[in-house]
Amino acid sequence: MYYISWNEFESLSLELGKKIIDSKKKYSSVICVSRGGLLLGRILSGILNLPLGVISAKNINNKYVIDNNISCLFDIKGDILLVDDVIEQKESVEITKKIKKIQKEVRNIDLACIFYKSQNEFVPLYYVNKIKDRLTIVFPYQEEIINKDLDD
Repeated sequence: MYYISWNEFESLSLELGKKIIDSKKKYSSVICVSRGGLLLGRILSGILNLPLGVISAKNINNKYVIDNNISCLFDIKGDILLVDDVIEQKESVEITKKIKKIQKEVRNIDLACIFYKSQNEFVPLYYVNKIKDRLTIVFPYQEEIINKDLDD
């Protein structure tokens, strides 16, 4: 298990933002995956000066469930940046398919994350680190960390 501090999360988020800026690729919006991608999505939308949308996705009873809506105040179209704290190939493919199905004017979806897990050739366009499948990353905004801090 690897615990990330707030300072480390901020540094990794800024490093990811720099990689995206350095690519010179332009996006129309940032869509983050709730809940893990919320804070990273907010940071990147600020760095990139892009509107932010949210799509909810979660493993429920060993089934990956993705919302049929994206919460946003703008039209989702063109090239978008899909953001999550940790990305795995299977889930990213499912979310990408869902977004393209519900948002017909989306042309391209690029992935950005702090960590990704992969056992094959899958690599998101923007990332900071690859991790082993068995390694659990615990972010400072996860419930068990927040509840522990409140109990102290």
